[in-house]
Amino acid sequence: MDAPPAGAFTLLLDELRAGAVPDTGEWLGRLVGTIRPGRGGDVADAASRLRALVQLLEARPEFASALAGHLNALLSTRMHRVLYADPGVLSSHGFGTGLVRRVLGRLLPPAVDADYLRDLVDEVFDHPRDHEWMEAVPRADWDALLRAIDVDGAAFAPARRQCRHELLEAMRLASVRLASLGTESSLLQYLPALARHESPFLVQATETRDFLLGQLGEGPADDGSHHEVLLQQCEGYVDAVRRRSREAGVSVDLVYLLSRIESTIARLRRLRTLLVAPGPAIADVAAAERDRAIDFFLLLVRQENRRNSVRDLFRGTTELLARRVTEQASRSGEHYITASRGEFVGMYRAAAGAGFIIAALALFKLYIAKLGLPLLWEGVAYSLNYGLGFVLIHLLHLTIATKQPAMTATTLAAALDGRDSRDARLDALAELAAEVSRTQWVSIAGNVTITMLTAFAISLTAVQFIGWQAAGAEKAAHLLHDLHPWKSLALLHAAIAGVYLFLSGLISGYYDNQALYHRIPQRLRRVKWLRRLLGERRLADLATYVEHNLGALAGNFLFGCMLGFTPVIGVLLGLPLDIRHVAFASANFAYGLVGLQFALSPATVVVTLAGVLLIGLVNLMVSFSLALRVALRSRGITREQTEGMWPCVLRRFLERPRDFFWPPAEAPAT
Repeated sequence: MDAPPAGAFTLLLDELRAGAVPDTGEWLGRLVGTIRPGRGGDVADAASRLRALVQLLEARPEFASALAGHLNALLSTRMHRVLYADPGVLSSHGFGTGLVRRVLGRLLPPAVDADYLRDLVDEVFDHPRDHEWMEAVPRADWDALLRAIDVDGAAFAPARRQCRHELLEAMRLASVRLASLGTESSLLQYLPALARHESPFLVQATETRDFLLGQLGEGPADDGSHHEVLLQQCEGYVDAVRRRSREAGVSVDLVYLLSRIESTIARLRRLRTLLVAPGPAIADVAAAERDRAIDFFLLLVRQENRRNSVRDLFRGTTELLARRVTEQASRSGEHYITASRGEFVGMYRAAAGAGFIIAALALFKLYIAKLGLPLLWEGVAYSLNYGLGFVLIHLLHLTIATKQPAMTATTLAAALDGRDSRDARLDALAELAAEVSRTQWVSIAGNVTITMLTAFAISLTAVQFIGWQAAGAEKAAHLLHDLHPWKSLALLHAAIAGVYLFLSGLISGYYDNQALYHRIPQRLRRVKWLRRLLGERRLADLATYVEHNLGALAGNFLFGCMLGFTPVIGVLLGLPLDIRHVAFASANFAYGLVGLQFALSPATVVVTLAGVLLIGLVNLMVSFSLALRVALRSRGITREQTEGMWPCVLRRFLERPRDFFWPPAEAPAT
C-alpha cells in the first residue's frame, strides 16, 4: 500500500491552523489514524506515511508551527506523573481485583479525563497493537518529526518544563510506592530482617528526595549512583524471597507483590535516567535526549496498549507460583524414576499392587452403574469410588503408571536448568529420559497385566461358584465397544483423561506448596483437641505425614472426582464426554470378555487390546506434553535452550536402546 497523498495531511493541518480543533485527543487521533497501517497492512506503510508528514511539515513551516503549538498546549496543561509512574506497574488492588478490572476495561473502556496525559495517550493510540507498528518505524523518522516541529526551540519551552516537572513528581511518587511495598506484612513474614534492620526500601525514599533536590538545584548535585545501590539491595531482598519460597511455599498475593516491586524498581531506574543529563562523552546532547524521549514514549504506548491484557497479568504474576508448584511435583517425580535393577523391580511390584485395587475399583463402578442412582448421586458415587481408591493406592505406597508423566516432566525440565554447559544439560536429560522410559513401561506393565489378570480371576470365580456376572451380555458388549480405537471415541476420552492426569500433577504441587506457605504441619501441632486425642508423638507423626503427602492425597482424590463427574457433565450438556484410563480399560476388557463368554473373533480381541494400548499411549502423551510445557515455561527455559533435546535423546536411544527398557546391572555413579 502506498503512502496517502499529501492532501490527507494538508486537510488535517489546515483544520488545525483554522483553530477549529478542540483541546482533546480527537484531532491527534485522526492524525495517527492516517499514519496507522490498515488491517493486515505492512508496517513499512506507516513509516512511509510518517516520512510524508515530515516532508510536508518541513516544506510548510506554518503547519509545523501549528502542530507544535497544539502539542505544546496539550503537554503543558495536563498532569503527566500518573502516565510516567504507573504503566507497566501492577495495580495495588491484588491479583483477583486486577483481573476483574482488566476484563471490564476491555469490555467497557474508562471515560476520558481531560486533566491527565494518560487519558490523552489512551484516546489517541486506541488500537491495542499501535505499539507494534510504532516500534517498527525507524528511530530516525521519529527524530525527524521532533526536529520538524522544533521540540528544542523556545516555543516548546513550556511543554519541556512541564515534562521535566512531572518526571520529578513521578519519581517521587514511584519512590513512595516502593517504600510502602517494602513494608507489606507478607514480605516481612519471609524476611523479618527488613523490620529489624534499616530497610533499603525505606532508605531509597530518602535518597530519592535528595536526588530530586539536586535536580532542582536545591541540594548537592547527584548522579544517582547511591540511589542505584539501594535499588540493587531491594532487588537482592526480592531474590532472597524467591529462594526462600522453595522451602516455605509461595502465594498468588506474594507473587503479585514481588512483581509490583520489580516493575516499580524498573520504572524508578527509567525515570532517573531521563532526569540525569547525558555524560560529557556525548557529542550531541540534544540528539541523545531526543533518543531517550522517543524510547520512553514508545514504551509508554506499548504499556498503555497492554494495560488491559489478561494474558500479561497471568504471565507476570503466575510464573513464580507455577515454578514452585512444578518444583513440588518434580520432587514427587524423582520417586517415579528408577536407576538400578532393584528400583526397577520395586516399581513393578508397586504397580502390580495397584493393579489388584484398580480391578476392584472397576468392579465397584460396574456395580454402581447397576444401581440406577439419580444422575448427581451417580457422579458422587463414581467420584468417591475413584478418589478413595486412588488415595488408598497412595497410602499403601503403590503406583498408578499414568500419574508418572505429570511428575517426571518437571524432573526432565529441571535437567535443562542450572547447569553451566548446554551439552552437559542435554547429556543429563538423555540419561534421565532413559530412566523415565524404562520406569514408565514397567509400571504400565505392572498395572495392566495384574489388573487384567485380577479382573479375569474375579469374573471367572464368580461365574463358576455363584453364577454371578460382573457384566451382562449387553453391558459387556458396550464395554468392549468403548475400547475400540476407531469405532468409538476411546482416544478422545483418553485425551480427556490425559488432561486430568496433568491437572492432578499441578494440584499435587499446589497443595504441597500451600502446606509449606501456610505452615500447615506447625499449625496442626498446636491443635489442642488433636493433641489430647492422639498424644504428642502421634500428632507429630501426623503433621510430618501431612507435610510430605498433602499434595499427593489432594491430587489423587480430586483426580478421581474429575474422572467420576465427567460422564455426568457430558449428559447434562448433551455432549459425548467420558474418560478412558488404561488401567481401568484393561479391567473392563477382562470383565467384558468374560461377560460375552469369550464369544469374540481373534481379530476383534486383538483390535480391542490394541485399543487398550492406544488409550495408555494417549494418556501418557497428553499428560506428559502438557506437564513438560508448563515446567519449561515456569523455569523460563526458551525454545533455543531446548534445541537439540530430542535429537540428543534419539542418539542416546540408538547408542544403547536396551537402557530405555531394562536397567543396567548397577546404577550409574552420580
